[in-house]
Amino acid sequence: MSDPPAVSPDVDGLRLAYAPGAFDPGLPTGKAAHVAQFVAHAAALGHQVWTWPGRPLSGARSLPTWRLPRLDALRRMDAIYVRCGSAAPARRHRALALSRRLLGRPLTVWEFNAPLEYALLRRGTASSVAEAVRDFRRLGRGCDLAICVSDHLARYVRDQLGIGNVLTVPNGSDPELFRPDIPPVDRVERGDGRLNVAWIGSLDLPWHDVDLLRAAAGLLWERGAGGRVAFHLIGAGAPGLMRDMPPNVYFHGSAPYTTVPRWLAAMDVGLCLYRPGPADYSSPLKLFDYMASGLAVVGTPQPQLGRVFAELDQSDLLVPAGDPSALVDTLLRLAADRARVRRQGLAGRRRVIEFYNWRRVVRDTVNAIRDLRAAARHPGSGPAPREDLRP
Repeated sequence: MSDPPAVSPDVDGLRLAYAPGAFDPGLPTGKAAHVAQFVAHAAALGHQVWTWPGRPLSGARSLPTWRLPRLDALRRMDAIYVRCGSAAPARRHRALALSRRLLGRPLTVWEFNAPLEYALLRRGTASSVAEAVRDFRRLGRGCDLAICVSDHLARYVRDQLGIGNVLTVPNGSDPELFRPDIPPVDRVERGDGRLNVAWIGSLDLPWHDVDLLRAAAGLLWERGAGGRVAFHLIGAGAPGLMRDMPPNVYFHGSAPYTTVPRWLAAMDVGLCLYRPGPADYSSPLKLFDYMASGLAVVGTPQPQLGRVFAELDQSDLLVPAGDPSALVDTLLRLAADRARVRRQGLAGRRRVIEFYNWRRVVRDTVNAIRDLRAAARHPGSGPAPREDLRP
């Protein structure tokens, strides 16, 4: 097993005023994990991350509470970095206006993790989404750079929100936190005759195809193979989640993010099962955490999964959406070939160490900001606005 290389700080550290949006950093959500990893690795690389008063984040500094001292601090920033949600909150309006009028023009950088239409899956309305699109198109004229987690999302931001300077920065994992050699949880039965299959994440999100897992687990149980393949669900549940689930499916509930590596250390395979459509824009955190933990991964077609699976020469582990028989056949092949499970898991971990890690996410992001800052200081000498979609 390869260890991650030592982190060497960047020579030219940046000052970032970071607005991650509303969330509870103590909850085991993908957003909380992403924000915490971004701040931690930015600090490890020698950059200063500042947050607004009342929104403390571990590893970040707090901007002054009083308005005038805060404005003075913001003037000294290299960029105002906003993690965008499904609406344009007041802080983003203020950040844009202030950067133009009062702050000596720090760069305005927006990070997108989902299209605005995701709000429709969270009780949003078509009218609220249309209003948000109008707001982003209007305010987007002042956005210097949009960071997007997938090419699919970058095209959306460019075409639907009218932001020309976009950069795709896929998510990653922390290979020092997620490792196959850490002590596993003791609540999972293990052995060469049993394939433990994990699904981590928020199971209440409608783009996750829990019905596909339920149907596949039922087929395995009917065929008498339920003892060979066991499914373990770790994350926030949904009403009726375990209704009609066969006995080879175990729901363990939510777990703090720092304990998830021990759960994955007890597993052999990770699942990324999506319904076609909304998930196409995402960069699934679970995929990279599975890989960092040394798991083989089985998934349904999704643009970023397809790219990563091709890089790992495991495209045969992509099963058609909504096809439980194909999922069963794939899992039984892996259960009969444990050498491939281990080989595929080690290849995935190496790819995380090489590329799909949070250190690379932060470096790609700050390097783009640094290029823009240099271009602003020396007009005409910097890079042209990019549409930097991964090929």
